[in-house]
This record gives sequence, C-alpha cells and structure tokens, in this order.
Amino acid sequence: MMNLTIATQAVLEELSRMRSEGVDRIFVQNHTLKELESLLSANSEIENNYAPEDGLTQSSGSTQKSDYLAVEEPKPKDVKSPAKIKNVAPALPSPPSFEIPEGNKEKKWEWLRQKVLECETCNGQLNPSGKVVFGEGNLDAELFLCGEAPGAEEEIAGSPFVGPAGELLMKILNAMGLNREKVYLGNILNWRPRHERAYGNRPPTREEMEFCLPYLRAQLEIVQPKVVLALGKTATDGLIGHDPKRRLNQMRGTWHEVSDLPMMVTYHPSYLLHNPSRTSKRKVWEDCIMVMEKLRMPVSDKQKAFFL
Repeated sequence: MMNLTIATQAVLEELSRMRSEGVDRIFVQNHTLKELESLLSANSEIENNYAPEDGLTQSSGSTQKSDYLAVEEPKPKDVKSPAKIKNVAPALPSPPSFEIPEGNKEKKWEWLRQKVLECETCNGQLNPSGKVVFGEGNLDAELFLCGEAPGAEEEIAGSPFVGPAGELLMKILNAMGLNREKVYLGNILNWRPRHERAYGNRPPTREEMEFCLPYLRAQLEIVQPKVVLALGKTATDGLIGHDPKRRLNQMRGTWHEVSDLPMMVTYHPSYLLHNPSRTSKRKVWEDCIMVMEKLRMPVSDKQKAFFL
C-alpha cells in the first residue's frame, strides 16, 4: 500500500501546480471526502500536521448545491510537509545549435525528425521503454498546437497527444471544424520528464525546456503556421520566457507573439480533465473562437453558444 505521507505530499504538489495554472476550484465528490476523512483520521501524523483552513472543506454529510472545493496554497504553519519527492533531472549540455538544410518542407522536417530521434541527450533522458516524442501533423497547417511534455501514453506510442488529454483535444478540434490531420502538434519537451514517483507527471525544468526549444522553434520555422496555440503554462513559459508571477487566467484571451507569429494562450486539456466545469470549458472555447476568427474560419451561431 502506498505510504500515506508520500501520497499526501504528491496531492499537495499537484494542487500547487494546478493553482499556478489558474485553477481555483476542483471537483470532489462527497464519497471521496468520506474516504479521505477516514484515511486522515486513521493516521495521527497526517491528521495532526494538516489542519485545513475554514471554508476549504465540506461536511461529509452535507447536501450542498456545489461539490467544488476552493484550492489555496497551504501556509507553512498549516502543513509540516515531509521531504519533497526529488525530481530526476540530471544536468544537461548546452542547447543544440544547427542549421536546417535546404529542401522542401518534407525533406527539412524528416531531417529534423531524425536529428531529434537520434539525439543522445533526448534518448538519455528516457524512462525505461519510453520513446522520444517528436511533433507530427500537417506540414502546411495554419494552426500549430504546442503542448508541455509527453505523458505516459505519449512516451509509449512515441506520438504527441494520444492520452486522455489528447482525446479531449481532438474533440475540441472537431468542434472547431478541424482534426488531427489538418493541424500540427508539438511539445516543449521531447521526452517525458523522469521522477521518483510510480505515477503522475513532472513539469519540465527550465533547463530541460531550454535544451529542447531549438528543436521546437525549428518545427515552427518549417511549418510556418498562421497561428500558434500554447496549451498550458509550461508551453507558454517555454515559448515566451519564464515568469514566476505569470498566471494563465491573465494570459489567455489575448494575443501574444512567438517567432513573429501570433500566439493564443489557453489551458491545457488536462486542466479540463481536472476541472470539468462549464465555466472552464467556456474559457477554453472562447480562446478557440478567437483562433478561428484569426484564421478566418467560419464561426456559426451554434458554435458561439457552446458552453454558455
């Protein structure tokens, strides 16, 4: 059975990560609260060290209109955290420097793809049975979608956006009148970041992102899209620079620029999986409508009314 202290720390780290991406509410069902209360009451160390602030929890027997819990970063006096789970992120060499050879888009892309797949550093960072994940899609795409880092499903398949978040992204694209064959899909990182947990994903470090950025920018140069859609804070930080004060809810809904291309920022599909409220879906959809308008795609009244 998983150590409860480690599991609790993992939950706190995930809540902090979600909060940094603009999440201020999560969905928790009453039966889950009951199970958590039982676990916490059975473990005096956790129970004594963690005292939620007023307003953060619901009574397990209550019948309220909403099952949403506010997420706030715990104060030092409230949480005596165990030792942090260490990230497995060894030092990396300087970012690669290269010139794309002459040729058409297909030849340039295939050259770059082979360079990434054979990159010693990328291969050296892989998890057991993991694969390097390079971008893929339509080389003449008008829309370039940039994600964060491959997840468990992606590193096994060697393709971006094939897990649950990828499935949701495909539904969003379909609602826009697009599909996987009409867009280009890339990631900030070419490998799934290693960590010492048996589950979950670790956000890339700045060093990891900086190493892979030349490969991503080369893909942008080859595809030459009309619009870049950055999915999540990590993708945004990688494309336009790290800013610890940046909040996604302040970045989304307005146009930015990367490599002289217009860029829209929105939440990563995984955000919607964790926070499936109608309000969250509407925010992402509003960003998608702005992308459609920038690409001069038709937007019907029905599409405009989604999630209202």
